[in-house]
Amino acid sequence: MNGPSGSHGMNDELEGLERAIAAGKLQPVYVLYGDEPAAIRSVIQALRRRLIPPDDPTAQAMAAFNHERFDGADLRGAGPVLAACQQMPMLASRRLVELANPEDMAKAAAADEGSSSPAAAIDALVQYIQAPSPTTTLVIHGSGIDGRSKLVNACKKGGYAYKFEAFKKDEDALGFVLGQAQARGRKLPRDAASTLVAAVGTGRSELLAALDQVMLHAGDAAITLADVEVMVARTREGNIFHLTDAVGRGDAAAALAVLAQMFSAGEKETGVAMQVLAMLTRQIRMIFTAKVGGPDAVKLPPFLLRQLETQARGYSEARLRTAYASLVRLDSDLKGGSHVAYATPFMALQRWILDTCRALPGVDARS
Repeated sequence: MNGPSGSHGMNDELEGLERAIAAGKLQPVYVLYGDEPAAIRSVIQALRRRLIPPDDPTAQAMAAFNHERFDGADLRGAGPVLAACQQMPMLASRRLVELANPEDMAKAAAADEGSSSPAAAIDALVQYIQAPSPTTTLVIHGSGIDGRSKLVNACKKGGYAYKFEAFKKDEDALGFVLGQAQARGRKLPRDAASTLVAAVGTGRSELLAALDQVMLHAGDAAITLADVEVMVARTREGNIFHLTDAVGRGDAAAALAVLAQMFSAGEKETGVAMQVLAMLTRQIRMIFTAKVGGPDAVKLPPFLLRQLETQARGYSEARLRTAYASLVRLDSDLKGGSHVAYATPFMALQRWILDTCRALPGVDARS
């Protein structure tokens, strides 16, 4: 089963998936991938609650025997994961086995002569997916998983594969934010929600984090547009919004400084890279739209629109086309199209920033 992505369909399907898990309708294998870590975490947490209930003393006492977690970066092959999947549960109906970042398992295997080959490691997982243990739920997840991979294709046939992406339309993201605020017992004015989406983008993870900040600032009082504007103004230095703003201004030094902070935050490089790529793509698209179509072509709050107009004046149309085309290539490279970019996404993004901001040695200032 492979659900739709990037719209209300993603949100509805995610809620349906979590309801099925809560009701005990479990798949033997889940492959969760895409650039929305918040959605992936939500599914994993739902599986943990169902299989290792926090209010069940027996389940908690047996958690060490019935719940194992692995990271591909720590594995020389698929053997430990497969062995964990074949173990019988203790005082429970099922075991839960998690494997994060399986693509890194292949990297680890390639770097150690005593390990299985990268292809063999993935093939072993694919073989297991074709005949999984009836008493184990295996969840494989990671932002770097390629949707065209053997892993995903095998899970579409024998388990559950789901790609989590940002909403395609601002209107869908707006509906999501309004719904999330309502679910938390808060009323979010539509103009405040629109400003939030305009400032943050359409990524579910970023929207949820921003909504939390807005609610924290508002406290027990009613949420207003001013709360959102304060949240945008007080965004921390190492934040994606400062990165896109620096790129928009053509300030390579500032952009690279923020990028370095983001990659030193302890998150998986692949996951961070895909989030950065999505936001950079959105920013360049908005600058291009403002450049070609004028201010009326972009629906943004006035204070954000003025900032975008300034950025658009700093770029020529030709330069924006080149930047956007480079992002398309970079997307493919980060998903495995280029071994160098796949292995070192931080450096690949650095190169794009330097090129787009015209900061490479021997390159003239932006035209």
